[in-house]
Amino acid sequence: MGQRKTTPANRERIIQVAADLIRNNGIDNTTLADIAVAAGISKGTLYYYYATKGDLIFDVAERHMTNMTNRIFRWLESSGTNLPPRKVFRMVLDTVMHSKSRGVIHIYLLQEALTENPNLRKRFVEEYRRWRELIEAGLARIYQDSADHSAMAGVLLSTIDGLVMQRLIGVERLPIDSIAAFFESAVVTPSPE
Repeated sequence: MGQRKTTPANRERIIQVAADLIRNNGIDNTTLADIAVAAGISKGTLYYYYATKGDLIFDVAERHMTNMTNRIFRWLESSGTNLPPRKVFRMVLDTVMHSKSRGVIHIYLLQEALTENPNLRKRFVEEYRRWRELIEAGLARIYQDSADHSAMAGVLLSTIDGLVMQRLIGVERLPIDSIAAFFESAVVTPSPE
């Protein structure tokens, strides 16, 4: 039997269908079989693209994160560079906090990575490195001085994760304005070596 060929269009369709089902039904109530049926493909074809649900969900989350990141950077390019840092931080935090599906998927994947899936853990390590680099690049646009963008990126990324978890468990009032003001004033200058 000849080797099957994957296509970007099929992979994209699978990712989109999976994202829609997860948004509508939740992660636990969405199976690979459900995704195959909704995508109009066999389970065997789906397994050819994605051996595990975690791998597919990771790609859904990665796509979502990339879309959010691109939206933030487009906004920065069009208007954000002339705004005070507090407004930029507020917009970034609002964008992430209002994305419920990203938060649910992210927490699910972290749990999988920590408990059952070393390959997923490795992908997370790579993604967090990439996200930190993206945040550093954004911070360099906001603070064009000698600030330690690496430290700020690490703290901002940790803060975002923590805020997403708090929102998902139902903390009603998160002090986003105060957090944005804190980041505006928290320019970390590098220590002399």
